[in-house]
Formats: sequence, C-alpha cells, structure tokens
Amino acid sequence: MIEGWSVVPVRAAVEAAGPNAEVVHGDGVTFAYGADALVVIADAGDRTHGNAVDNANTLMLREPLPSEATQWIDSKNKSGQPLLGFVKMADGCLALGELYQACSIYGGTDLSTGEQGSLTFARLTWDKRLPPDLLDKVLPTPALPVPGIDWLDDVPQDLTRALQSFLIGWYADVPMPPAPPPRAAMTLPPPLLAFHDIAAGREELLGRQDFIEPLDEIEYLEDEPLVVFAAENQGVWVASIDPTDDDPVVWYDGGPERLRERERLGGFLLQFALNEAVNTSPFSGFATITPEVLDRFVEDLVPVPLQPMRVPGDPTRHWVAPGLVAVAADYGESGIWLSVGSRQRSALRPLRSRLDWEHFNG
Repeated sequence: MIEGWSVVPVRAAVEAAGPNAEVVHGDGVTFAYGADALVVIADAGDRTHGNAVDNANTLMLREPLPSEATQWIDSKNKSGQPLLGFVKMADGCLALGELYQACSIYGGTDLSTGEQGSLTFARLTWDKRLPPDLLDKVLPTPALPVPGIDWLDDVPQDLTRALQSFLIGWYADVPMPPAPPPRAAMTLPPPLLAFHDIAAGREELLGRQDFIEPLDEIEYLEDEPLVVFAAENQGVWVASIDPTDDDPVVWYDGGPERLRERERLGGFLLQFALNEAVNTSPFSGFATITPEVLDRFVEDLVPVPLQPMRVPGDPTRHWVAPGLVAVAADYGESGIWLSVGSRQRSALRPLRSRLDWEHFNG
C-alpha cells in the first residue's frame, strides 16, 4: 500500500463504530453505527450514478439508501459523532479518515411543519486527497474505446454532418428509443430541424445546462420576426433566429443590448453541443487559469475550427481529443474558466497532473 495510507480488515473497519455496532447494507455501501462513530464503507469500483468514491477526496451517496442509515446520519449530525470513511478493496478496507458532509439533499420535507424528510443525496469529503496510483485502485476503470474526432474534417464544408457525427459518437451509450419525428409548427432552418432529428427520443441531447427549445415550444419574439430557439438555464440569455433563413444569424437577448453571435446557426449548434458535452459529462474537471497556462494545456489538443462563441464568456473556445472536449471561457479580470469533460474516465486520466484543478473526477 502507498505510504501514508492504511488498509485494515473489514471487521476492523466495522468495529471503528464501537462495540456491538449495528450494520446495514445498501447498493455498493455498508453502514455501521455505534457509540463511537458512524462508519461508511464504500465498495471499490466506478459507479457513476451509485454509491461510490467520485474523485480523490469525494464520496457520493445516492438514494435509495437504507432507512436506518439516513436516520443514523441525521442522529450523527445532532450528536456530533465522527463520520469515518473506508473503501472496501480486495485486500481490506482503505481508511479515508473523517468524512464531512459538503452537500446533503433531503426529500419529502413537510413545508407546513418544516419537518425534514429523508436523506436522498450526500457528497462527503475528506482532507487528504488520494494519490493517482491509489485512486486507480479505488476506481478501477477499463480503458474502453472512445469516440474519435474525424467529425472535425466535416466542419469546414458540412456543419450538420459534423454535428451529427459528433453527437452519435459522444452519446453512443445513451439509448435511442423509437420516437416519432419531431414536428414544428412553423418553417424552421434545416440545421435546427436536423439537430432535432438527431436528438429525437433522447432529450439529453437538447441540453441539461442550457437547452435547445423543443420544436413545439418555439415561438416568435413579441412584435419581431425572430423566434426563440435556445436559452440559458437561469434565463440570463435567450437565442433567437430568423426562421425563414436557411442558416440564419444567431442573436442573444438578455443583456443591456442585443448581441450577434460570430457563427451562424450551423456553427452555433455544434458549439452548443460541445458546451453541453462538457457540462453534462459524468467525468470532468474545472480550473481557473491564465492565457499562458491555457496555451500550454491545449498543445496536445485539436482546436475546433470555428470562431469563438460569445457565451458563456467572450471569447469561448473549444478543443477536442478522442473522447474529450475542452472549453475555455474568458471572463476578463476573473480569469479563463477551463472545463474538460468525457463520458469515460480513462480519457481524462492523462490530464490529472497538468493543472491544479479546483474540481477533477477523472
């Protein structure tokens, strides 16, 4: 085992809760509650949507959780008992140390009485980050095939085909259920109709951070010949186009003045898809950096040959590699916000040591 980290037998991990501890099991996790502590033992393994270690110092708990465990967590919060973390591996339990609840979500809260409902989600953290070699043992992730970047060849001459190839490759793991072709209540530009054809039956492709409006919800701006087809998640901006143009200019409303996007609709839709690919990736990283650091970071990545976007920062630029998208949004004095994302952890692992990440779960 790596110096500074200890592995104890499973029995010893349970006994850390105190004598005669109560034990319950959930999906990929075991809880032990006693007079001395509440112990959480997560199984090693990469479970993106389950109970598992998420990155070098974060453990996620997600519903359904054993009812006893949610009661114990609530009791621990009131009593001040320590919360101790372990990861169950082949040779025993890796001791993480004391855990802290960085974020907790409770469901079913009674608004009339204020009585808190049951715990449905918790993000637990600990002080000492796992070194990369140890993290790989905690999160054994096979190096699976990743989507390529051949779609870049189509960007100069056929943006719709490039968008289609990117989306099909990036979301290959998202089921495509049979779905009737979407219908619009008005004439709309071919690039937008093609985007909806690709996304049919898979709402995730329309965006989770920001979003493309469903075809049947696209409406005209009041007293203007423009329709709103996309929006920022908190209403900071909406994007509009002339629906009669085959590849119209994209306009932003929401600030002190209307802004024109640099790329027309076809380019905007590809850049939107790249932004969402990063924002919704199960494996991602984020850092605030300088222009000089960005130049070094992207040396091995391929730039997407489109003009920079105006949102979320101006300029916002994109780079790609197999299975990886990087977005850099320039916020002026606040720095450049660099985000990277992948649907496979293995694609991010080479980036671990490149930056002092503010968040990284690759």
